Amino acid sequence: MADALLGILIQNLGSFVQEELATYLGVGELTQSLSRKLTLIRAVLKDAEKKQITNDAVKEWLQQLRDAAYVLDDILDECSITLKAHGNNKRITRFHPMKILVRRNIGKRMKEIAKEIDDIAEERMKFGLHVGVIERQPEDEGRRQTTSVITESKVYGRDKDKEHIVEFLLRHAGDSEELSVYSIVGHGGYGKTTLAQTVFNDERVKTHFDLKIWVCVSGDINAMKVLESIIENTIGKNPHLSSLESMQQKVQEILQKNRYLLVLDDVWTEDKEKWNKLKSLLLNGKKGASILITTRLDIVASIMGTSDAHHLASLSDDDIWSLFKQQAFGENREERAELVAIGKKLVRKCVGSPLAAKVLGSSLCCTSNEHQWISVLESEFWNLPEVDSIMSALRISYFNLKLSLRPCFAFCAVFPKGFEMVKENLIHLWMANGLVTSRGNLQMEHVGDEVWNQLWQRSFFQEVKSDLAGNITFRMHDFIHDLAQSIMEKECISYDVSDSTNVSIGVHHLSIFDKKPNIGFFFLKSKYDHIIPFQKVDSLRTFLEYKPPSKNLDVFLSSTSLRVLLTRSNELSLLKSLVHLRYLEIYDSNITTLPGSVCRLQKLQTLKLERCHLLSSFPKQFTKLKDLRHLMIKNCHSLISAPFRIGQLTSLKTLTIFIVGSKTGYGLAQLHNLQLGGKLHIKCLENVSNEEDARETNLISKKDLDRLYLSWGNDTNSQVGSVDAERVLEALEPHSSGLKHFGVNGYGGTIFPSWMKNTSILKGLVSIILYNCKNCRHLPPFGKLPCLTILYLSGMRYIKYIDDDLYEPETEKAFTSLKKLSLHDLPNLERVLEVDGVEMLPQLLNLDITNVPKLTLTSLLSVESLSASGGNEELLKSFFYNNCSEDVAGNNLKSLSISKFANLKELPVELGPLTALESLSIERCNEMESFSEHLLKGLSSLRNMSVFSCSGFKSLSDGMRHLTCLETLHIYYCPQLVFPHNMNSLASLRQLLLVECNESILDGIEGIPSLQKLRLFNFPSIKSLPDWLGAMTSLQVLAICDFPELSSLPDNFQQLQNLQTLTISGCPILEKRCKRGIGEDWHKIAHIPISPSSVETTTPTKSTICENIITTWRIAKATWKILWNYNMQSSGFEEMIDSITQVP
Repeated sequence: MADALLGILIQNLGSFVQEELATYLGVGELTQSLSRKLTLIRAVLKDAEKKQITNDAVKEWLQQLRDAAYVLDDILDECSITLKAHGNNKRITRFHPMKILVRRNIGKRMKEIAKEIDDIAEERMKFGLHVGVIERQPEDEGRRQTTSVITESKVYGRDKDKEHIVEFLLRHAGDSEELSVYSIVGHGGYGKTTLAQTVFNDERVKTHFDLKIWVCVSGDINAMKVLESIIENTIGKNPHLSSLESMQQKVQEILQKNRYLLVLDDVWTEDKEKWNKLKSLLLNGKKGASILITTRLDIVASIMGTSDAHHLASLSDDDIWSLFKQQAFGENREERAELVAIGKKLVRKCVGSPLAAKVLGSSLCCTSNEHQWISVLESEFWNLPEVDSIMSALRISYFNLKLSLRPCFAFCAVFPKGFEMVKENLIHLWMANGLVTSRGNLQMEHVGDEVWNQLWQRSFFQEVKSDLAGNITFRMHDFIHDLAQSIMEKECISYDVSDSTNVSIGVHHLSIFDKKPNIGFFFLKSKYDHIIPFQKVDSLRTFLEYKPPSKNLDVFLSSTSLRVLLTRSNELSLLKSLVHLRYLEIYDSNITTLPGSVCRLQKLQTLKLERCHLLSSFPKQFTKLKDLRHLMIKNCHSLISAPFRIGQLTSLKTLTIFIVGSKTGYGLAQLHNLQLGGKLHIKCLENVSNEEDARETNLISKKDLDRLYLSWGNDTNSQVGSVDAERVLEALEPHSSGLKHFGVNGYGGTIFPSWMKNTSILKGLVSIILYNCKNCRHLPPFGKLPCLTILYLSGMRYIKYIDDDLYEPETEKAFTSLKKLSLHDLPNLERVLEVDGVEMLPQLLNLDITNVPKLTLTSLLSVESLSASGGNEELLKSFFYNNCSEDVAGNNLKSLSISKFANLKELPVELGPLTALESLSIERCNEMESFSEHLLKGLSSLRNMSVFSCSGFKSLSDGMRHLTCLETLHIYYCPQLVFPHNMNSLASLRQLLLVECNESILDGIEGIPSLQKLRLFNFPSIKSLPDWLGAMTSLQVLAICDFPELSSLPDNFQQLQNLQTLTISGCPILEKRCKRGIGEDWHKIAHIPISPSSVETTTPTKSTICENIITTWRIAKATWKILWNYNMQSSGFEEMIDSITQVP
């Protein structure tokens, strides 16, 4: 990082001389001398960075240089801040007493650091450092986590390995009654993960296994982490379960009677007891269930595997050459003979490592200079002792980077291994630390984008993903992270608060993480009870706090050299001293207003505020932040105004939210001259009364905006009528290119503006949200937008057609790219198109309909998920007749949810066999009495069924016997429902939940053969449980809650030897009888293992007054936040904005 820093210093010193600031401060000659010395040092820096690998003295010299450079940078930055604060009239202010003190202080510090740099410059002579070519900026011309997705375009040399493993899983493991464990063992960078990915995605494997799960372990096995990953991987969300026991229950529910394949990637644990404990929790799959492990260690394979491990050999020279050639030459580049000859020698030095070949090839892809290829071949790093060939290859690739790229890459060591980085955030951090700056006409953000792309193209970044809004996330391979850490050493640290190691005094970039899982919801113990072992640092530049604040947070905030601060603290009084700060991110904080001290941060470039739910306003002096480029606000729902006169911040490039006010200084005119890009949400447009004011926004010139959202509120005092709203929206025409996502909320007009009907303006739109536009009669021709993927329409009472434009049925199609369609509260919507016979929605996957009673649907065979709520039977009949009847082939429906159909007595007879359906939910259909046998017979793949609050539901019918795959059944609040006599035919049923149902429903449970989890809630009259309960020996989890009259357990309860967890709650008589050691029924449950946590009752434990106050306060606070967010008039719209860019 030294080169980037020296470049900034030399540039700043030059500016000091040119602007006569150095003379004013009395350090003119000293400044020129410093500039010359730093230029001489910079000339040998490239050679020094290489020699430090083998020469500790050079390494120490470079560290001294970096430390001194940081101090000088602070002094120069402080000079510019001080002079700017005191005004530019040097003649008037020169003899002011305060200015004399400032000059004396700065002069003294400059002389001290100049002496230190003189010594450093002198010392360089003894190392024999060679002068290299100093790179000049060209003038303007731009712990590893893995997934099951194959990220390599082509995998070389692993076909036999893949076939061997697939053969094992399908043949050997497939015939085994026991859980099979197979290990892939190989050196780091040999492609173990890539091989596992190809196996995981093989079509034969997909067909053979009922369930496939990928878990990245990346280190020691943590049972809680693995179980949580299995659940999250399967159900798609974090389970937020608080104990190992609850995790185990959920995992067993997922795995039960499935032939599953579980991949545990990158395992390091050598603790056999840990592995055996985890394995015992994974045993309830059916014949052929398998675990595939990747590891670097033979001992891990020995401890974990039941079969011989598959050792991954190095790739052959031919395969390594193919991989290297793909990276170095690509498809269209000429393979010059002399470069091919050098390349073939290089790949032999990679000793069969795919990672080394990939990175080395990528580093040479941009040069055809033969001498540069030869210099890589003859590099001294191939011969370093105690360094393996892979790291040698990576170091060579690093030193083959341009000097300007190196510090940007090395900075990434501030994040822990496996951390998912966000490209935009990283570029902002680079900017704040001066690692990227503007170049010619290129803004610093664009330079940062170029740097990131070059590092990605050279394979330093991997697992790159992009959402619909273009937000890019990525990770670094463990070896690449090791490389960055080896370069930065103590200068850049990712610190785990559970670690007791002291933080080095020489650290300049620091992130704080808490890697231990949080297993509680409310905390009686203070979150802030840990102290980071850290006292003082000379120049801390970056502090990223990804955890609750520590007790000694003030130590970090008192480090006035900070350029970057990310915190969730509420105590921000020390911000006033952080005058060098360029990047400030506050998240999950309870601040109510941004402190005025923020306005003293004259150098601030980026301000991010996220989930600060109580934040309501900005300080009046906010416009002092003249260097601010990015103001990014998310989920701060209490905010009532934008900063006063924000239009004066002419450097602003990103403003995610602008709240229009009625007072001077808060109007749309503030946006006129701001060249904004990215996302912009303009709120409170009810405060705009005419089109002239709206036109002042000047949206038509903002070509870099790609996400635009416009909101009107429900202000009863507003005088803006529907006609005024129409004129305002007409005047808010955006630029004709670049817009990808667009939404309107609360619009009161009856028609949409002409520009919304112009498909040439909206042709690039990917998503559209129209929310609560109650008076609109017609919609623009959205069906003709070629890129539209998501359409969300809600709260429009007059709309009859989604698109009533004219179409030529023979030649035109409608909504050709749409994948997700959400229709809510559209009482008069009848059809998608007014014109008949037009092919439409060929790619629709997700259809969500709520309160659209007049809608009829045509053929939509691609739909995989249908959610319908409110309406009449005709909606369901039209969909089922056209898509799910016996006469229709190719039905793909996998998920069906039906709710609030008041007159629906049964699912329509038009419904044919839903052979692909896996999930069925019926809610609040009070006239429905049962499921017909005809329906149930066709549900051959159904795994999950729930019936919720259907007061008239009486029976599931004998057709339940056809549900051979049913695993989970939930019944809530169905007072008349009873089970048929043949429930014992449900051989796959593992989980049953009954809440407030007819008491006779319990009679139907008897004999379910493989039930593992039974939860019973709110049966107020039952006094005893049936004896057959003790015969359900497969039970592992039993919950008995709210049985106030229940007085005892069955006498044969002790037969439940597999029971792991018993929860008794709201059963005062039974709880007393089950009291540990002395209760009359204790002997019946004493056999349950893992005591005492496995037997839970609601008997309260005595809490201190303080603990009760803390708990009550936190519950009240959490409840208040929920109610507040629920009542925010635009929260639903904002929620849609935040989620709309996720790929459907």
